[in-house]
Amino acid sequence: MKAGLRRIAAVFISVCILGITGCSGNSNVTSEEWAYIHEPGVTVLELKSDGKAVYHNVDYSYTLEDGWLTLKDKAGNEQKLRFTPHDEDGMFIYEPAVYELREDFELNGVIGYWQQIDGNKTLSFEFTDKGTFREDYYSPGRYMVDEKAGTIKLVYNDMYEDTVIYYHIDGRIMTVEYPWPLVRTEKQS
Repeated sequence: MKAGLRRIAAVFISVCILGITGCSGNSNVTSEEWAYIHEPGVTVLELKSDGKAVYHNVDYSYTLEDGWLTLKDKAGNEQKLRFTPHDEDGMFIYEPAVYELREDFELNGVIGYWQQIDGNKTLSFEFTDKGTFREDYYSPGRYMVDEKAGTIKLVYNDMYEDTVIYYHIDGRIMTVEYPWPLVRTEKQS
């Protein structure tokens, strides 16, 4: 079953790449524009057939292979983002966020209160030793950790669909890759 899903995902990504890069020898630059599902009219990612990209209004060159979108800025700095199929015509982009374990918690795997340190300081995860969590102070549920895969499955009580996030802990710092659903940008008329 897993092999079949991988084949379907590979075909879907290949079709998307062909759609992005084009199949003909035409030298016209084409592009695909992607938006967050909650803001379908605002492009956050544009992938052009000439290998250029715009992500959050910053110019990059890019490659897309094996489920990874690699962005390189003009200074040569690279950023790798997981980029996987979602539904029929959507994608997930896994954007990293960095959290720090609050000082009054001992380091014990993911258990504890983690607060975002780059960006919005109101974002947080609190994981208990009872297998429950709370995200951003008010989204509760249960969680399961797969240390080998580096994932946490979040099973929300009622607000959101179950979500798998990737994580990595280095000391008291946890980097989380959270899947954001993307859809093709809706053009405004």
